[in-house]
Amino acid sequence: MITTDCPNCGHAVLAFAGSCRHCGAPNRTRVGALAVAGALLLLIVAVAATLVAIVRWQQMSTGDEFAWLTTAMEECDAEAEKTPDTLRYLVVPMTSGPDDDAAWRAKSLNDVGNAILLNQRETLDGLRSAGLRISTERYEFSVRDEATSAIYKWTPSVGVKKFLIPNAAQIKDFKVQFKTRERTSDSEWGATFVHRSGTCYWVNAIIGH
Repeated sequence: MITTDCPNCGHAVLAFAGSCRHCGAPNRTRVGALAVAGALLLLIVAVAATLVAIVRWQQMSTGDEFAWLTTAMEECDAEAEKTPDTLRYLVVPMTSGPDDDAAWRAKSLNDVGNAILLNQRETLDGLRSAGLRISTERYEFSVRDEATSAIYKWTPSVGVKKFLIPNAAQIKDFKVQFKTRERTSDSEWGATFVHRSGTCYWVNAIIGH
C-alpha cells in the first residue's frame, strides 16, 4: 500500500485516505495521489486502445481474417510428419447458401458421405468472400477402414477440430462420413481415400445451409 507521513503527528497515512486515523488531520496528499492514479488509468486505457488499433490495422492490411485456418492446416501437416503412424484429420465444417449446392459440387474435390468436399483454395476463397461460413451446427465425424469395415467415431463436435486415429499404419484405404441433425443416413460414405503415411487430411466439407 502507498502511504505518506502525516504532517501533524508523523504517523503513516494511506495515500488515498481522507484524513489521518490517529489525529484526524486532513490528508493533503490525497488529491495528488488521486491525480496520479487517474493518469495511470488513462495510460492503461490508451495502451489498450493502441493495441486494439494495431490488431485491427494488421487485419485490414493483410485482409485475411482466416490466416488462423491456414496456420492450423500447416501445423497439422507438421504434426503428421512427426507421427506418421497416426491418421490425422483436420475437419473444417462449413455452410453454404441453400441454392448454391450445384455450384459447389462442380468444384468438389471428391464426394464424402453427407457432405461436399473442397480443396484448400476453394475453401479459403469461399470463406473470405462470405460465400461459405464456418458451421456452428453439431456434427458427428466418422471414418471407416475399407479392409476391415471397422468404423471410428468421435463424440459430436462443433467448429474446426482435429481427429486422430493412433497406430493406424494398418489402415490402407478409408472413407469418411458426416452426420448432422438433417443428414442422418448411415449408408452415405462417398469415395475411398488412400492412406498416405505422414499426411494430415484436411476435410474441408460443406455439411449444411
